[in-house]
Amino acid sequence: MWETILKNEQWELQADTDRKSILFNVFSSDNSGNSVSLELTQSGLFELIHAFLSINRALNNETMYYDDLDLNHPD
Repeated sequence: MWETILKNEQWELQADTDRKSILFNVFSSDNSGNSVSLELTQSGLFELIHAFLSINRALNNETMYYDDLDLNHPD
């Protein structure tokens, strides 16, 4: 069963622990009632979190200690 975790005027985040999924709803800003929904499995959520953390590190010019130096600094 879907349970709302976080909600504001623009979007809502729901989780279904039985299906190990999250549902992300984005609502139209013009109050037309239109919305876009994205359902992610647990593995998809982990990939999304990893992508957001990578973006955050790039914006802050950070390098994590476990990053593969060959990938970030080729010879």
